[in-house]
Amino acid sequence: MTPGEIINKIQACQQALTAGNVNLKTFGVKKAQAEHDYKVALRKEILKLRVVDKQPATLVSDLARGNEEIAKLRLERDIAETDYNVCLEAMRNLRLELEAYRSFLTWERVELKNT
Repeated sequence: MTPGEIINKIQACQQALTAGNVNLKTFGVKKAQAEHDYKVALRKEILKLRVVDKQPATLVSDLARGNEEIAKLRLERDIAETDYNVCLEAMRNLRLELEAYRSFLTWERVELKNT
């Protein structure tokens, strides 16, 4: 790999990291919104079960989480969290790749000086 190719790879990694920052923010907002929707719906369901339906306090939490709508919101929350974490790991991998290219470029420069 020539130094020019390495520099092109470094630039590609930097651009991907910039795009990853935008994606990470988008996924972070989706994650927070999904968490908010889930917790609000869960709280309403627990309150309804406890006050309106007069369910025992020991069963309310399990009954609320077993509600189909609440379970769907929890699934959406978990998917949003997974998307966020996958994006975060992809950015970490890009940083490692970028460091490897930088090290390789430094090695090439030292080799060039020694010849």
